[in-house]
Amino acid sequence: MILADMEQQANFPKLQPVRNLLVCLDLTVIDPFLISYAAFMAKTLPAEQVTFFHAIQAYDLPDRADRDFPDVETDLNAIIRKEMQKSVDELFEEKCRWEVATQVGYEDAAEEIIAYIQENSIDMTLVGQKSGENRKARYSGKIASEAASDILFVPQHAKQSIDPILCAVDFSNESLKAFERGLDLSRTWGVQMSCHFIFDPTRAYFPATTGRSSSYNKQQAKKIQEQLFKAYDLSPDSIPCHIEIGEQMRSEAENIYHRAEKQNARLIVVGAQGDTTTVTSLLGNLSETFRIMEKAIPVMIVKHQPRKTFSWLRKMTG
Repeated sequence: MILADMEQQANFPKLQPVRNLLVCLDLTVIDPFLISYAAFMAKTLPAEQVTFFHAIQAYDLPDRADRDFPDVETDLNAIIRKEMQKSVDELFEEKCRWEVATQVGYEDAAEEIIAYIQENSIDMTLVGQKSGENRKARYSGKIASEAASDILFVPQHAKQSIDPILCAVDFSNESLKAFERGLDLSRTWGVQMSCHFIFDPTRAYFPATTGRSSSYNKQQAKKIQEQLFKAYDLSPDSIPCHIEIGEQMRSEAENIYHRAEKQNARLIVVGAQGDTTTVTSLLGNLSETFRIMEKAIPVMIVKHQPRKTFSWLRKMTG
């Protein structure tokens, strides 16, 4: 019955391209690096439009009622735009459309960025991460969880390369977009790709408490992997794979990252079931852990949008 379902693979939806990038700048030392990395990603994806955006917190401005500063907001916007324009002119080498934009966030600067992403149909948002910085209290968490776009966390001084790619997915329909993104980048640029499959035994079988049940889960996961590869016209040994069987989802981000380090990966692509707005979901947990983690490898969080459900995958994973 499953094999019969696989005959429908020709109906797989076409992967939506990443055309519109947003790059969050904050006028700090990481901006020059992030601008250069954005040029690299604009060429890699490839993108047609790149917007460099800075949200000014209202509390950074003098009292608007103060007569001594009647045009301070207008003047500050002009100064910031001029500085951003100069930096982008010097560092952004990719030949595609780009612009700079600023916005004052009277309540929350993160809300301004989230609204901009929604209003301008941004496909992917680049968020820079400074080395050694404590990110737990920064508004990047709100952007990563609530923005409608995919997110790319870019560590300071990350190498401008995607070879090789580690793609981490959880065998859910929701994670297939990430698998397709990694596969597309691998095929387009002729780079190596490996897969880290997260198999949650609580969704398909009684939790693994014995060697026998663990072995059963491993076999089931292997079958799903084989069916997945067949659906994408991949041979069983075309992509190196590691299947992670576990009960504790809280450490999955660390497990994924350690495997990426072992394989000298230059890009991690992550997709999973759930919603990034809550850390109680697998996707939300992974997104937040990767956000605050000290790392050197960029992490692309591919959020799932409503799309066709593949019945064979749903049957096998429960």
